[in-house]
Amino acid sequence: MQEKFSIFIPTYNRWVTLAKTLETTLVNNCIGAPVVIIDNDSAPEGREEVIKVIEKYAHIPCRIIKNEMNIGGDANILRCIELCQTPYVLVLGDDDFLTNDYASKVTKYLSTDTEWGFISFKDRAIKSIDDKTFDSPFDMVRSINDWSALLFSSTSIFNTQMFKYGMWEAHRAQFSCSSHLVGMLKGWELSPAIEKKWKFLLSAERLVVSSGHARDPKSFDLLKVFAGFSILECLFNEGASRQIIRSAVRGGTKRVFKPRVLAKVLFFYSLKFGFAPSWQLMLFIRRGLFYTIGFRSIFYKWYLPVVVLVASFISLFN
Repeated sequence: MQEKFSIFIPTYNRWVTLAKTLETTLVNNCIGAPVVIIDNDSAPEGREEVIKVIEKYAHIPCRIIKNEMNIGGDANILRCIELCQTPYVLVLGDDDFLTNDYASKVTKYLSTDTEWGFISFKDRAIKSIDDKTFDSPFDMVRSINDWSALLFSSTSIFNTQMFKYGMWEAHRAQFSCSSHLVGMLKGWELSPAIEKKWKFLLSAERLVVSSGHARDPKSFDLLKVFAGFSILECLFNEGASRQIIRSAVRGGTKRVFKPRVLAKVLFFYSLKFGFAPSWQLMLFIRRGLFYTIGFRSIFYKWYLPVVVLVASFISLFN
């Protein structure tokens, strides 16, 4: 399995958190899969904690590659796939803990003769299902009809050869918060017809037991998500793929990325940053609302401006 599967962990200024993630990853790495940390030009303070963990599990190949400059979070995820030398890669978040038996779950699929294009392990919020295999990634997306269920890179195994056909499109999609999914889908689309023999799997297995330990609950990430999702309309703008991706995005905004929560986050953003930047961001999000939430946008297109105006007015007195 060492020659077939790797784990890459992109990170930035989270050495202490990363050390905990790395410990849980290496202690259960009974298959000896190489582990590579891509440091996005972090400050050196705390790096020694990670070095201690690497030295503790010296029998497992593990190393740190440092970027010369901070290239951004999405670009660092793509760099993991670019640098991977094995056919399959898991891009693990630096604050996500894999299950104790993750190695056996990965081996269950990668030890077969099937050539996988993409494996999506069960999202923790989805009820148990049987494994489902597809000949096309778009058939897979249509089946699950929930973009948010596929968006978590820590529960996904990518085929590096196929992905690299779509690497350029993935870089174009960095602002979409979905560059890794775009790269996978476009990689399949742009690959030579003779190579379209990959299979795509929705697994019933759960790969991540705990996630997001370093995430700020007061962050404004949801604004970035809604602003970015509308970019997918430009990337998938023809034929059946357009309908499939749009439907899945709308499915994701019903289950996870809910517009009522968007309004709440936008309210607090406006309180903190004032009218001008909040209004500009709201207008950008508003333009893509029909694509992301469908007919619910009729209400939110007038509601979001009211949210910004009210919050900005309140901020004048703070």
